[in-house]
Amino acid sequence: MTVIHTKRLLLRRIETTDAPAFARACNDELIARNTGRIPHPYTLDDAISFVALIGDAFDKGEEYAFAVTENDRLVACCGVSIKPAHVELGYWVGAQQRGRGVATEAVRAVAHFAFEKLGAAILQAGHFTDNPASGRVLEKTGFRYTGETAMQFSLGRGGEAESFRLTLRREDFSAPDHIRFSP
Repeated sequence: MTVIHTKRLLLRRIETTDAPAFARACNDELIARNTGRIPHPYTLDDAISFVALIGDAFDKGEEYAFAVTENDRLVACCGVSIKPAHVELGYWVGAQQRGRGVATEAVRAVAHFAFEKLGAAILQAGHFTDNPASGRVLEKTGFRYTGETAMQFSLGRGGEAESFRLTLRREDFSAPDHIRFSP
């Protein structure tokens, strides 16, 4: 199991005991609208199911989602899913943490993990067209718009919505010096 350390954050595997914290954080309409698989309202049962699903995917090497913590408190979630043709990065940040650089720091850490530990050559990401803040986070990390849009399903929206597509190539990524990995 890999733990990722940044200047102020610790990114670790999501554990069963995280379910109550995920239930509290994800019961946020903005998180639900801007992600694919988070419903609104979000219950403890939803969190318990997610934690079990993500733990299984982590063990199988299909998805590496990390609980992003600051001072032992869950503040965000960030990870990558391994698709047949690419590696997709996604994230959300809790309401009280927005605007503090948490998203950018977590995305940089997970991108570094994907390139260094998973051997990814390119990462893909997307954001709904009505969520430009997410695009700014991805751009600060080095992602570039492809010029393509796609319809992406959002459980929180109850259907599909248009999203912009971005990519980040390994050779275009500058890993911050302060990120380190531990077992």
